[in-house]
Amino acid sequence: MSKTTVIAIFMIVLVLGLVTKETQGQELCHDYMLGAEPCEEDKCVAKCIWRHGTGGKGSCMPKPSKQCLCTYSCSV
Repeated sequence: MSKTTVIAIFMIVLVLGLVTKETQGQELCHDYMLGAEPCEEDKCVAKCIWRHGTGGKGSCMPKPSKQCLCTYSCSV
């Protein structure tokens, strides 16, 4: 094999390895929390941050729901 072919194969393997590493761990997990009273946005956000750290994002399900949907990055 010529030097150019070896370098091209090495670069392809390197780029594919970097792309694979970059996309790992970007899955999102969801946590549905049910409350006793209708969901309030700020309480939902605070609950998600308390439960899943600063990566947690909370939002209420459509009114008049008592459910809070928490989305956070999964740890693999």
